[in-house]
Amino acid sequence: MSRHSPSGLNTCAIIVTYHPDSTFPLRFAEIKTQFPNVVIVDNGSNEAARRMLVALVEPCKGNFLGNAHNLGVAAALNQAVELVSKRKLEWIVTFDQDTDVYPDLLATLGHICQTCGSDRILIGPNYWNANKQRYFLNPHSKSGTFQPRKTLITSGMLISLNAFKEIGSFREDYFIDSVDHEFCLRARSLGYQILMSRKPGMSQSIGSERQKAGWLRRHISFDHSPVRKYYIARNSVANVQQYFFREPLWSMLQCLRLMADVMSIAFFETEKLKKLRAFARGISHGVAGKMGSIERTCPDGF
Repeated sequence: MSRHSPSGLNTCAIIVTYHPDSTFPLRFAEIKTQFPNVVIVDNGSNEAARRMLVALVEPCKGNFLGNAHNLGVAAALNQAVELVSKRKLEWIVTFDQDTDVYPDLLATLGHICQTCGSDRILIGPNYWNANKQRYFLNPHSKSGTFQPRKTLITSGMLISLNAFKEIGSFREDYFIDSVDHEFCLRARSLGYQILMSRKPGMSQSIGSERQKAGWLRRHISFDHSPVRKYYIARNSVANVQQYFFREPLWSMLQCLRLMADVMSIAFFETEKLKKLRAFARGISHGVAGKMGSIERTCPDGF
């Protein structure tokens, strides 16, 4: 077990960026307030964005790693963890570039860690889905300060470096999407607990910002790009194939989610044919185990 509970002194924030927008410095400032130690890994942004990122990390205990090309979120996270492991730190919290953290995020995660008394856990915060306008968990529930989960999203996930060494690296052949799910399922197979706080710790956008009126759209629409549809379908199928017998209920829910995504494309989204082709290609490649970046697996597009 790690010697200390997570705090600003022993915990590093890891942020993966890809063409961050002009409001990123505001979100970075929120993170830096709680995490003096921070690492940004950029995946092939333009020179102006890279200069902005370097200027952000220079005044604090930060590091910047710039990849010439997009290597995927898993590879970027692994690069950051390798760098952090060389420093006298014990914990990491991973973030997306569009996450707005609340002022007590780290304290909330640390409290759960102290309550459990172990670092054989992965902890994530409850979050406000900015697109669907709702919390993932009901923050007013009376059933405890945290809830066991099967998986967490990447952003806001607290992991001890000792745990990371045992669980292993993020799957780089996934590139993006379901990287977090696979990591959590692998951790569960090794006896780790996956927990989510009921107290909200951040705001996160899931899917496109375009939202039409209507209850059904708000609840089933994901509205990702065709490229994301490909990765979602392929990597979800890969996870189901790998973990079905260990996690049958989770796997069946993933299949239902894929069906809901097809409905979303058919009834609510733009670029229907292109997205459906991408989705079908993703399912085919997932079944066949054809993994890696889309440039390698689909060089001719959809």
